[in-house]
Amino acid sequence: MEHRHNLFFPRLFESSGRRILEISILAENIPGRIAEVSSALAERGVNILWGVHHASDMPDVAWWCFFIDGEGVDEGELRELISRVRGVREIHISEANLGNMVVDLHHGIQLLGPDAVVEMRAGWLRNVFREAYKRWGDDGKRMVEFLGLYGGRKSYPEWRRRFGLEGKELAEAVLNVMVVLGWIERGEVVELDAEKCTARVRVWNTFESGEPAPGPVCHFLKGVLTGFFSEMFGAPCFGQEVACRAKGDEYCEFVVTKKPFTFSRESEHQG
Repeated sequence: MEHRHNLFFPRLFESSGRRILEISILAENIPGRIAEVSSALAERGVNILWGVHHASDMPDVAWWCFFIDGEGVDEGELRELISRVRGVREIHISEANLGNMVVDLHHGIQLLGPDAVVEMRAGWLRNVFREAYKRWGDDGKRMVEFLGLYGGRKSYPEWRRRFGLEGKELAEAVLNVMVVLGWIERGEVVELDAEKCTARVRVWNTFESGEPAPGPVCHFLKGVLTGFFSEMFGAPCFGQEVACRAKGDEYCEFVVTKKPFTFSRESEHQG
């Protein structure tokens, strides 16, 4: 298994009483350019806390964006220092403190590949789901599962086209996408038989299972997997969560099988 560690995304964090500056540099995307900027800052005694290096919408240049400990740092001197590095096109420096927090002020919409993504705190979304279950009982659970089912069905042809994979390899690739999205910590396709229309998937630390519950709670993820495999198998499927971290199990496990029968209207919706 590949090594994985938590990604502390540097867009929102506590200042711990420090003055924090955010710096974004647009520079030529060639070997050594970041090292030159970093060396110049190190000579000045500037401590880079953390940041990201990402593509720009222009060819041959990229952004290096990071936060620094701004105590005793003069912004004008810092800008002059960075501007001396060859290949630097733009420099943006901002005071990033907002109350007790530090907020990324240099980035807008976040992209995952070509797609804009919306981030939600796991606990916040989990509580939204649980409020639906509290208010509407099994109907609330079915509603959340249907949202996942619809998304899973729609995502299958998209990820199949992008990855260029089929069957178990595609399912494993999509589990890795779920890790990137923060839905799960890791996942495993335990069993997949396309001829029998069956799949068994095991995942660890789903965002839905973060609080104790008397029974399985991953209704959204169950729907996603059910919809995904329904499209893969070309047949309406039924999903079950047979193990769940919320009720004390080591992991969450889902079994997807072909439905023994369908109503005519349901068959039309699966097409």
